[in-house]
Amino acid sequence: MRVFLFISLRMTSNFSEYISEQIDVNTHIMWFEKSNKYIVVNDLLNNLILNKIDSDKFPIKISLLKQNKINSKKLKHIKDDIKNLLEECNTEYDNINSPISFSIADEYTHYSKFRFNERVVKIEYSDERLKLLIDPKFVHLNCNENEETTFKIVEKNKKINLFKNDKFLGSWGSKKMHEFQGKVSMELTSFFHGMSDYDWTAVFHGSSLCKENIGLMLTGDSGSGKSSLSAILMTDNFALIADDFSPMDDKGIHYNFPSAISIKEGFYSEAKKLYKSFQELNEYYINDIKGNVKYLPDYSGKSILKSNCKTILNVKFGSGLKNEIKSINRGKALENILPDAWISSDIKDANAFINWVKSSSFYDLTYNDNNEAIKMINEIL
Repeated sequence: MRVFLFISLRMTSNFSEYISEQIDVNTHIMWFEKSNKYIVVNDLLNNLILNKIDSDKFPIKISLLKQNKINSKKLKHIKDDIKNLLEECNTEYDNINSPISFSIADEYTHYSKFRFNERVVKIEYSDERLKLLIDPKFVHLNCNENEETTFKIVEKNKKINLFKNDKFLGSWGSKKMHEFQGKVSMELTSFFHGMSDYDWTAVFHGSSLCKENIGLMLTGDSGSGKSSLSAILMTDNFALIADDFSPMDDKGIHYNFPSAISIKEGFYSEAKKLYKSFQELNEYYINDIKGNVKYLPDYSGKSILKSNCKTILNVKFGSGLKNEIKSINRGKALENILPDAWISSDIKDANAFINWVKSSSFYDLTYNDNNEAIKMINEIL
């Protein structure tokens, strides 16, 4: 049983709206509106969960019990687990960021302006440290033109607070810096594309690229080689759409998030061979885990604003790994994608996400040689 739980919950009474769809052989995805929770289950568990929700509409399939050798004792234990699971799935989560009351005037000593897609944004910061959380990956977009919108970032009471044109957007403590940076990324993406929060179906922890109007997305754990492979593919006429933050609308279209690619120290020597200007890029210290990085812009000149990405590769680089690419079950692929994804809680977006999963092809890619990786990827495209 593969179950993904990625939102903290509290109990509620009326049962949630839900979706249940088969996405692959012996693989179903279920979504529950109140908790915005997704679970991936096999045929048997899908049937037993639906039976628990509505026994008249979904009778237990005896053939599945026999096929899985489930006796009455095992069935009772499974039903108890399903009861507990559905209580969690039926629990609403509170994601409200309460407004704050302090004055935001005269707090800002640093600012930057960035231009993308003919739009200019200004970001003001209360100190240099906050600026370093956002600016380095957008340095290539620096400009001195008049801005359309201003974001303000200030630290008060040990929390970082974000404003858009003086409207409060949220507050984050030191342990939630990833969420803060994600919110800023989402706001910038919406601004650059003239869209709102409600236009997005999902944001993936992945890197998206496009070649000859065919898009693909690279996924994988941090340090797996997504960004490095993006830099490699850009030398083979792939245009970068997004690095590590890939937003998608309800039609399955992935949009450009115009940050530079984050290159870790372990890939510096290879990046110098691929890009003559890499040596000149500034280096930034992130933390003890990630160490130092440089931010590599897309030098291709191919500004692809959006692309349909229906090929998804879970990437892993290693000197001892085979150069191999193989198709994988969609449920297995979601093990890698769901935990780090943001997906809108609107039912139309849940349907859109599931439709995207059903219409996409998923692969595991392992490699130890850059040229072999390029060759394998071009073959499946």
